[in-house]
Amino acid sequence: MKKFLQTIAALKAVAALAFTAQIMVVTVATMLLRKNSIPISYIWQMVFLALIFSAVQILAFSENRFEKTKTSARLTFLGLTMLFILACFAIAFKWFPLQNPVNWIAFTGSYIAVFFVSLFTLRIVFRLGGIEYTQMLNVYKGQGQGQG
Repeated sequence: MKKFLQTIAALKAVAALAFTAQIMVVTVATMLLRKNSIPISYIWQMVFLALIFSAVQILAFSENRFEKTKTSARLTFLGLTMLFILACFAIAFKWFPLQNPVNWIAFTGSYIAVFFVSLFTLRIVFRLGGIEYTQMLNVYKGQGQGQG
C-alpha cells in the first residue's frame, strides 16, 4: 500500500509539472499567433496529456520494471512513446492540417527541441541540487566532527 501511495504522489507531482510546462508553451504560442485565449478543449487535452506523460515517465524510470536499463534507453523509450502519443493526439484533435508533410516536420522538430531543452534544464537543476546537497552534507559532517 505504501508503494502505491508513493506512486500516486509521484504521478501527481509529475502531472502538475507537465501541465504547467504545457500551459506555458501553449500560452507563448497563443501570444505569438495573436490569439486572445486558449480554448477550454485545449486545456482538457493538456490535462490528459499530463496524466499520460506522468504514467509513462513513472513506467520508464521505475526500478521495479527496468532494473538494469540504462538511463539513455529509458529516455529513448520516454521520448519515442511521448512522440507517438502526441502524434495520436495531433491526429485525433486535428492540431494542424495533417496532409502537409511540412507540418509534421515542424511538429516533430518542435517536439525534439522541447524534449532536449527539458533534459538540459533538468540536468542543470539536478546538478545544482546535487551541489546544494553536498554542501549541506559537508556542513552536517563538520558539525559531527566538532562534537567528538
